[in-house]
Amino acid sequence: MKEKELLLEINEKEYKVVINDFTAQKAVVTVNDNRYNVNLKDLGIEQAPHIIPVAEKSQATDRIHIASTGKSASKNPVHRPKSLDDGKSITAPLPGLIIKINIREGDVIQAGQCVMTIEAMKMENEVNASSGGLVLDIRFREGDSVNQGDVLLLLKPVED
Repeated sequence: MKEKELLLEINEKEYKVVINDFTAQKAVVTVNDNRYNVNLKDLGIEQAPHIIPVAEKSQATDRIHIASTGKSASKNPVHRPKSLDDGKSITAPLPGLIIKINIREGDVIQAGQCVMTIEAMKMENEVNASSGGLVLDIRFREGDSVNQGDVLLLLKPVED
């Protein structure tokens, strides 16, 4: 992995962080010139060994503001929980690449409606809603790879 340098602001104090190495089990980071070996015990990721970090092209230094709550201001979280107690989910029927998403968060969909298209082995496969409801959260974007059983979106049942 190529080193990644970040400038973090935590509780109004800046920290220079260099990610020297990162795997599903451990990370080696340098914070303000102090090197740390970090064991990653519970990232909330069910299949951590299958996750491969992908570096996006950006400036050499990214600025991430973290409020006192510890939550990142980023709109692109690394991982989201797999389910909500009050929601239903639609899962990927097979592994593939999402090539088209036909809905948006906040849409009300019907059972049988095509919500997205996944390409697998050069074939396009429609993913249809097994039940209707309000789309609470779309977990992936066009161009993302998914595994069979991944939660694609969460629905909240809507009463007529």
